[in-house]
Amino acid sequence: MNKRLPVLFGIIAIAIGASISVFAPSSKAATYTATVDRVVDGDTVYLKETIKGTNKVRMLSIDTPETNYQGASQEPWGANAKNYLAQLLPSGTKVTVETDVEETDAYGRLLAHLHKGSLDVNKEMVRQGHAVTYYIWPNLLHFSEYQNAYLEAKQNGRGMWSTANPIKELPFEFRDRISGQPQDKFVGDYSTKKYVAPADYKQVPIEKRVFFFSEADAKAAGYTKSNNGGTPAGNLVINEVLPAPSSTFTNEFVEIYNPTSSTIDLSGYVIDDVVDGGGAPYVIPSGTSIPAKGYFVWETNNYFNNSGGDDVTLRAPNGTIIDRYHYGSTGYDRSWYRSPDGGDWAATQDATPTKGAANR
Repeated sequence: MNKRLPVLFGIIAIAIGASISVFAPSSKAATYTATVDRVVDGDTVYLKETIKGTNKVRMLSIDTPETNYQGASQEPWGANAKNYLAQLLPSGTKVTVETDVEETDAYGRLLAHLHKGSLDVNKEMVRQGHAVTYYIWPNLLHFSEYQNAYLEAKQNGRGMWSTANPIKELPFEFRDRISGQPQDKFVGDYSTKKYVAPADYKQVPIEKRVFFFSEADAKAAGYTKSNNGGTPAGNLVINEVLPAPSSTFTNEFVEIYNPTSSTIDLSGYVIDDVVDGGGAPYVIPSGTSIPAKGYFVWETNNYFNNSGGDDVTLRAPNGTIIDRYHYGSTGYDRSWYRSPDGGDWAATQDATPTKGAANR
């Protein structure tokens, strides 16, 4: 498990055997060009060149099933991830190596996103279900893109999310169990900027998780402590979406769930089908509220796409995105849903949607 190194700002590093094309330490540190030597596992690659004193790359923002962790492995998912990455990056492949705020970890490994031409290899591993998103502050490049790739993979049952043989534990959960160590990172919600204690990490959906090595890091990032038993106060979520009504249902619907123990005023909140704001957003009327552990349902017609997928977003009156969801396809009278309420999105659609009621 990585330990965070101090961020070095304003230092221009020259890498031996690699060329630097960008250096902007306030956002991403640099990009380099290099050649793949060999793939070690689903998120570790050796380069033929040395960058920042190492040729070993730990791929950023993702975590793949283990092939050999203290003698234990997550099979067949670990081998599947390694084999797929080896197909994408055979020896001799030219890559662009993109780092972030912190370029190396405590083990001296380079932390990077790898690009083969226009293909973001890290994101492709997530999109194909061979990796899960794993963001550790302050390295947060491509957050929204990767979270959408994770949701797409899970919705379509790819790789480790296959309904026939789903993975039993996330890679970090597996490492914790094998090592006998409890979860030690604080976990923030990227949307609400609230954080929870390490033991409460499941209160934050996978697609919103930002890990922090310490509580001080969470506070330094501008996150505030959750004050509601592990569930961030006001952490509304999109809980169920039915995009294609047919016979059983006459309207499309979006269900919002309030996981907190307090009523929340929804006046002025916006439901939309475009992440950055579409042409026909629905503004929730003044005086509307959602009860504690309760639901708000918006019904509409011909709003969401049936084929090709679409986005569903919930924004606060000030424009802040509270939650977002992307589906890649849909069936008639079937819904995409979280299970349980407020939990992770299910990998398959529900043939018996539960509009305004608890998800199964």
